[in-house]
Order: sequence, then C-alpha cells, then structure tokens
Amino acid sequence: MHELKRLLDDRCGSLSWQEAEPALCGYSHTIWLEVERLRCLARVLADSGLVLEFITAVDRGHGLELVYFFSRPAAGWRLKVALRTAEGQPAPSICDIYPVANWQEREVFDMFGQRFDGHPDLKRILLPADADFHPLRHDFQAGEQHDGDHFDLERD
Repeated sequence: MHELKRLLDDRCGSLSWQEAEPALCGYSHTIWLEVERLRCLARVLADSGLVLEFITAVDRGHGLELVYFFSRPAAGWRLKVALRTAEGQPAPSICDIYPVANWQEREVFDMFGQRFDGHPDLKRILLPADADFHPLRHDFQAGEQHDGDHFDLERD
C-alpha cells in the first residue's frame, strides 16, 4: 500500500488519505479526491493492477458524493475513493480506463442524475427512457405521478 500511495502522490499530486479499519468497514483506506483528479487516479490504479469493484453515490443534499471501490484481490485489500460534486457538476467518465464502469456510471446517472463527461452512451439503464426523476435523490417523492405503490401500514 505504501508503494501505491507514493506512486499516486507522485503522479496525481498529494492526496488526502484516511486509514480505515477493514474489519469494521471492509476497506483499508479512503482517498478524498477532487473531481479533476479522478481520471489520473483511475489510470494509475488500473496500471497498478487494481480492479474497479463498483461505483455508487450518496445524496448529501447540496450535491453528490461519488464513491468508487477498487481492490487488489490477490493482496486482500480494498480502497475507497470518494469525491464530491456540486449540484449539476459533471464528473469525468472512467469507462475508457475501466470498461466495467460503463454500466455502473449509467446506473448512478439513472438513480441519482449524476452526469459523466465523456461517457459514450449515458442513458437510462433501469428506468424508462422518458423518466423525469431520479429515485435515490433526497428530493424524490414516490406517488401517483410516478406510478408509486401506496401501502397502508396500519391495516392487518
């Protein structure tokens, strides 16, 4: 891990590393990153043999936090990379570096509305193409306008 940290800091500039407890959270370190440095980091990680496990997002109410998990399975460790985007700010696509990111970026777009610059086919993957909402955003309200199901929790 120390060699990777040195390599990333050399190629992408000094990064904000935070140690984590793998037994508690499943990863050993978090890197907090500016959006502009994502492609550099992804290129270094890919060249170093790390795999991209998945991409997700968290709605923080004033923008999204994108979360990427990379790992080196043979070494048995995982790395969390997190970056914040302002409301409406696109993030760079990394699907040319990690082809598996193609559908994952589409899912984050579909569920959260996050745009990825440079994505070759950024369109809905789970919801209908004409959907005008993103169901994992805090401001989403399920209801009749979205064909939402209504449940009466008080009845038997």
